[in-house]
Amino acid sequence: MSFLQTAVREALTNPTTKNTVRDAVGWDDSTVTRFLSGQAGVTIERMDLLISAVGYVPVSARYLDALGIMSEVGTHCKCARQGLGAQAISGCIGKT
Repeated sequence: MSFLQTAVREALTNPTTKNTVRDAVGWDDSTVTRFLSGQAGVTIERMDLLISAVGYVPVSARYLDALGIMSEVGTHCKCARQGLGAQAISGCIGKT
């Protein structure tokens, strides 16, 4: 089971969060029951609502790759800011 499947299942079976998630998606209790049993699905229009209601935000792989690169180089690296490349990885020669 994927992390998202687990998060949705847990949110819809937890009495503390079930109503909040159900209401965010616009479902009633019977739809929740059918969804959890595999007899109903999520429409494309409600997919973002469901993902958001369980506390996730969809991001692209490109966005995550960019964050990884920025984290590796460092946003305070004087070399990178001056266009001298990712020298922060091995030690910035022009310390900030």
